Amino acid sequence: MKKICLFVLAALVLLALPLPVHADEPAKYNFASAQGDKELKIPPGQEGRGYIYFYNIDGNRITHITLEVSQAPAGWDASIEPPLAETQVLVSGIPTTVTENLYVEPSELLTTEPQDVPEGMVSIKVPGRGYALGKPAQVVIKVPESAPLGSTGEITIAAEAAWLGQSGAAAVKQARDFDFSVTVVSGSTEYTEEIIKPGEVPKETETAGVITEGEASEVPVEGITEGEASEASVETVPPKLPVPESQSSGFSLTGWLPTIIAGVVVILGAIFIILLVRRRR
Repeated sequence: MKKICLFVLAALVLLALPLPVHADEPAKYNFASAQGDKELKIPPGQEGRGYIYFYNIDGNRITHITLEVSQAPAGWDASIEPPLAETQVLVSGIPTTVTENLYVEPSELLTTEPQDVPEGMVSIKVPGRGYALGKPAQVVIKVPESAPLGSTGEITIAAEAAWLGQSGAAAVKQARDFDFSVTVVSGSTEYTEEIIKPGEVPKETETAGVITEGEASEVPVEGITEGEASEASVETVPPKLPVPESQSSGFSLTGWLPTIIAGVVVILGAIFIILLVRRRR
């Protein structure tokens, strides 16, 4: 009886132990990416940056990524950050050196946007699925001083993803291109507006006579010294409106003179008539 009880107890213990994970799980390779703004505007002599993001939510192997500028206009300087570097990797216990720009380890799909993003990583919104943590690569583009305004340049970045096999060598590779279009624009933030007439060539450096928005009261006015222009621009003179006669005030002797004369004549006439009547009596 005791033997039976010990046998049952041992069986229960074995059933409670976790099953070992199979080391040879089928490999899943994931080369997921997202690109920032493809249309860049950069002034002559200055640099701009384009962004490419990589993440790995559907794979179970580390994705090793190398990036290269495969196309750029002549005279333009284009580079990638982070640059190529050597990464030391242990593959099944075997030391291996991989030359790459960056690597992306497998991560989980997040249902909500993460609040705490680890340093060197970014939060990427996966349309229709959620959010993922990924790594950014920057494409640094410098436009030469001689580039004319309005001209454009096309930059192509060739990306290659690799996954290592049991021996440490790249067993699988996948390639993809990312394109950026650069427009050369003016670096001035000052607003200007000029009508270009047929047959005329605009002078880009000529600014005389141009009034910038919000500066009209500060522009000197002919005949007014500097410092008085702002006062002159707001000074107003009240209009002289005609006053109706019925509302006029004051006394004017010239206006009453005919009435006075008529009254004196009437009074003198009355006195003359009275005196004449008395004499006849």
